[in-house]
Amino acid sequence: MTTPRPHTVRTEDKPGAPADFFEPGARYVDGDGFKAPEQTHTFQCEHIALHPRPGAGPRAFGFMRNNAPDSEWFSTALTPGDFAEWTRIPEDEVPCAPTGDAAPAAPATS
Repeated sequence: MTTPRPHTVRTEDKPGAPADFFEPGARYVDGDGFKAPEQTHTFQCEHIALHPRPGAGPRAFGFMRNNAPDSEWFSTALTPGDFAEWTRIPEDEVPCAPTGDAAPAAPATS
């Protein structure tokens, strides 16, 4: 039995994500200030990759949470069809660190 060789694609051969798609490192919200927090979500995009099925297009991989207090983050992938429902949160309005909510605490000083 032979060991399968990994499929490699040169970076310059990969088609990029559409200009109107999620961007790694950005946060998005799917609601407005008039909806209750539990009816809206925040998505933190971490990575873009092409789906292996021909013609399926890119996927935005990252973490999502319900905006209710103390809701947990879970991993997810969104499609180009999902993009229209989301609004990018300007970096200066992101309420916490872009990757993860818990910034390392400084050591206590006496």
